[in-house]
Amino acid sequence: MITHIQGRLVEKNPTDVVIDCNGVGYQINISLHTYSLLPESETIKLFTYLIIKEDAHLLYGFIEK
Repeated sequence: MITHIQGRLVEKNPTDVVIDCNGVGYQINISLHTYSLLPESETIKLFTYLIIKEDAHLLYGFIEK
Protein backbone atom coordinates (compact mmCIF):
# COMPACT_ATOMS: atom_id res chain seq x y z
CA MET A 1 0.00 0.00 0.00
CA ILE A 2 1.20 3.51 -0.81
CA THR A 3 0.46 5.62 2.28
CA HIS A 4 1.94 8.93 1.16
CA ILE A 5 4.03 10.53 -1.56
CA GLN A 6 6.42 13.41 -1.05
CA GLY A 7 8.24 15.10 -3.88
CA ARG A 8 8.39 17.93 -6.38
CA LEU A 9 5.09 19.18 -7.78
CA VAL A 10 5.40 18.92 -11.58
CA GLU A 11 1.82 19.54 -12.71
CA LYS A 12 -1.23 20.91 -10.89
CA ASN A 13 -4.82 20.64 -12.16
CA PRO A 14 -8.15 20.92 -10.29
CA THR A 15 -8.70 17.15 -10.59
CA ASP A 16 -5.16 15.74 -10.39
CA VAL A 17 -1.50 16.48 -9.75
CA VAL A 18 1.77 14.93 -10.87
CA ILE A 19 4.46 14.54 -8.21
CA ASP A 20 8.04 13.65 -9.15
CA CYS A 21 9.39 11.35 -6.45
CA ASN A 22 13.00 10.31 -7.13
CA GLY A 23 12.55 10.37 -10.90
CA VAL A 24 9.15 8.66 -11.00
CA GLY A 25 6.11 10.80 -11.84
CA TYR A 26 2.98 9.80 -9.93
CA GLN A 27 -0.39 11.02 -11.21
CA ILE A 28 -2.65 11.45 -8.20
CA ASN A 29 -6.38 12.24 -8.33
CA ILE A 30 -7.44 15.00 -5.93
CA SER A 31 -10.63 16.75 -4.88
CA LEU A 32 -11.30 20.45 -5.35
CA HIS A 33 -10.91 20.84 -1.58
CA THR A 34 -7.40 19.36 -1.71
CA TYR A 35 -6.60 21.50 -4.75
CA SER A 36 -7.52 24.66 -2.82
CA LEU A 37 -5.25 23.62 0.09
CA LEU A 38 -2.16 22.75 -1.97
CA PRO A 39 0.84 24.78 -0.83
CA GLU A 40 2.61 27.14 -3.22
CA SER A 41 5.95 25.50 -2.42
CA GLU A 42 7.64 23.22 -4.94
CA THR A 43 7.86 20.24 -2.55
CA ILE A 44 4.59 18.74 -1.31
CA LYS A 45 3.38 15.69 0.58
CA LEU A 46 0.04 13.98 -0.03
CA PHE A 47 -1.48 11.13 1.93
CA THR A 48 -2.76 8.58 -0.55
CA TYR A 49 -5.33 5.85 -0.98
CA LEU A 50 -4.86 3.23 -3.71
CA ILE A 51 -7.90 1.65 -5.37
CA ILE A 52 -7.24 -1.44 -7.48
CA LYS A 53 -9.89 -2.31 -10.04
CA GLU A 54 -9.97 -4.92 -12.77
CA ASP A 55 -9.03 -2.35 -15.40
CA ALA A 56 -7.20 0.38 -13.44
CA HIS A 57 -5.08 1.29 -10.43
CA LEU A 58 -6.28 4.65 -9.09
CA LEU A 59 -4.31 6.75 -6.63
CA TYR A 60 -6.15 9.44 -4.65
CA GLY A 61 -4.35 12.12 -2.65
CA PHE A 62 -5.34 14.17 0.38
CA ILE A 63 -3.63 16.97 2.34
CA GLU A 64 -4.70 15.47 5.69
CA LYS A 65 -5.15 11.89 6.86
